[in-house]
Amino acid sequence: MNHFIVIWLALVFGSVLLGSSLVGSLISERMLEPFSVALGLLGFATAAWGFGRITTIYEGLDAVGYALFFGAAAAAGGYALASTLLAHIALRPTLPLIPDTLPVASASPAIVLLSELEPVTYSARSTAAALEDLADEGLLAASIWVLPFLFMAQKTRYRAAGGTSPGPGELAAIAERLALSLNSLGVMDVQTAACEGAESLGIRVVDAVRRGFRTIVVAQAFVAESLEVDRAKREVDALRLSERGITVTYADPLWGSARCASLVTARALSVAGDPANCGIVLVGQAQPEERSRVAGAFDHQETGFLNQIRMLLAERGIPEHQIHIAWADWRSPEVTASVRHLAAFGCRTVVVVPACFPLDSITTMLDLPLSVRQARVDQGVNVITLHAWHDDPGLVEALRSKVVSALEPLETKIAAGS
Repeated sequence: MNHFIVIWLALVFGSVLLGSSLVGSLISERMLEPFSVALGLLGFATAAWGFGRITTIYEGLDAVGYALFFGAAAAAGGYALASTLLAHIALRPTLPLIPDTLPVASASPAIVLLSELEPVTYSARSTAAALEDLADEGLLAASIWVLPFLFMAQKTRYRAAGGTSPGPGELAAIAERLALSLNSLGVMDVQTAACEGAESLGIRVVDAVRRGFRTIVVAQAFVAESLEVDRAKREVDALRLSERGITVTYADPLWGSARCASLVTARALSVAGDPANCGIVLVGQAQPEERSRVAGAFDHQETGFLNQIRMLLAERGIPEHQIHIAWADWRSPEVTASVRHLAAFGCRTVVVVPACFPLDSITTMLDLPLSVRQARVDQGVNVITLHAWHDDPGLVEALRSKVVSALEPLETKIAAGS
């Protein structure tokens, strides 16, 4: 009797392991994939042994039917169980504690350069957090059967883009150049921060406080303030640092910067060629309609910045009807339709400009080129897709100007208090 129980347990246990390892294979990072596959093979071998023994010992097709049913049910159960547990792997770092006794105050300000960063490499925990946020906003309703495939889709996007996102490295390069430009103000270095994750704005601000800084200026390396940015700021507000004599000031975002609008315009014109035969697609990020109801400023800021660039391009000879505003996601017109329309209109050169993307990301490296290819324009049409701004001197100077503007009222206040 015990032998029979072991056989059935082997079938069920192996099937559960097989189903759960499938989820592991779909969501795991590259270094953990062999481990997930090995567990899957072990589960398959165990279930196959149990099934084989059952078909040998028991006579009749009813035993085979029961074995197939229990094996399939156990595999589905293992898959469902592992998929349900994905909600518990989301990366939500807690902020470090601020000590009761602060170190000696630093005379210089701390500068934190904030941007909307994605992880350098695919991360299952970061993906889980992002999907959880979308679900909380009502933008995603994925069943436990579909959820692991959303992880796989994100992992596939990273691999198709070369395995890494250049955004964090580009932001670090900008921070280095910004620090050099602020040396005259006593700034020794500029720390980079993301909106969430292990390098979130809150973590960076707490670190600056623990190092003795009493004045913290957050420079914002993005065009418009998204909902993610708002969440990051609210996390800092919840620290109530003003009660400890610590000032956190936010420099203005880039949407109103004439210098940034000029640098995007110059980059587009540098490859445009003959203005009469050139079409330009200015690409914005956009956001879901549901977010627009609570963060409508993002849409106004981004649209205002794009229209500013459009006006500059028209002043420099590009016909207005050959300048299109398109969106990378969520809204229409999309990039594919805009490229196709300009090519059909007779433009022999079409320049696709990620106008609202200071940093490269999976979107600029993978999604935009894919959208351009899907347009399938004639071979005589030259479509040029530009990269993001990177550490363009114009961007560094614009950030420096905004940091200085944010510091001036603080210096006046300090002088008045003394």
